[in-house]
Amino acid sequence: MPNNDTINIHATPVAEGVRIQVGNATAFAVRQESKDVALRLRREYHPAQDAMERVPFLRGILRLVLSVADFLDGVAESAQLMPQQIVRGTRFEQRFAELFRIRPTSLVAAGSALAILLLIGGLVIAGPWALVKWVLPRFELSRTAINAVACVTRVLCMLLCAVVIPRLRLVGRFAMYRGAINKVLNAAPGKDGHILQEAAERASFISRRSDAAFILEVLILSVIAFALIRTFTLPVQVLVRALTVLAIAAVLNEPLRLLEAARPGPVVNALLGPHLLLERCLVRRAHPQMVEVAVYAFNAAKENNKTR
Repeated sequence: MPNNDTINIHATPVAEGVRIQVGNATAFAVRQESKDVALRLRREYHPAQDAMERVPFLRGILRLVLSVADFLDGVAESAQLMPQQIVRGTRFEQRFAELFRIRPTSLVAAGSALAILLLIGGLVIAGPWALVKWVLPRFELSRTAINAVACVTRVLCMLLCAVVIPRLRLVGRFAMYRGAINKVLNAAPGKDGHILQEAAERASFISRRSDAAFILEVLILSVIAFALIRTFTLPVQVLVRALTVLAIAAVLNEPLRLLEAARPGPVVNALLGPHLLLERCLVRRAHPQMVEVAVYAFNAAKENNKTR
């Protein structure tokens, strides 16, 4: 896996495309119904953000916040480029969509959102709560043991959701475009500094730098911390948990940042093993046409970042 310097590159999948930011240039690229690639470039300067990214620990919080903000920005911006409606739906879904005068993609998106809510609500929230409420008290365990079992159960359910959710029909498209982004970031650039389609297709679809895996790691460690920290009032509990999440993001990012930028080796690979395992759960192999979109966006952003 090439050791490309991707620390200052922020990329996220969007609806049938990608959002790639290189320096001050941001490129949005999507595949349209005509099979052409639509591109939109945006150039912005964020001196405060650039300064925060150089401050240890503070940049971990910034990474957590920007990972979510960039995804929402990419989805909103790419929707204006009219991406293709890749999900045609079954015959029943098409008739049901016609009944409510919506597109099959919107129907499938609503179904995927409902499935995600049921998975997270049922496995991560309701399941451990029911275990603590009705099952574990029958075994006369101590409060500490009950909290430990509930915490382990919740973490395992989160990992199960991380495996299942990217395999949903519509979410899987985002996971595949994440694989396309990773291929571009892992590819060796040509003599002119641009990424070629052939080089990107040969590269690995697993990236050492993964904001999605970083968010999942923060959530898992936060669940463990919540089991250790006890509060008695709801306002204090909300405040303490929010600060705990930010603190974990700040601390976790520093060693992870060093490992992501380090040269591959036995020690580095062993320490990055759990991180790469989570990344493998959250990403899928990309179609060559998806890689083409990611290559187009990356080269446009990199070229626009050079010129004034």
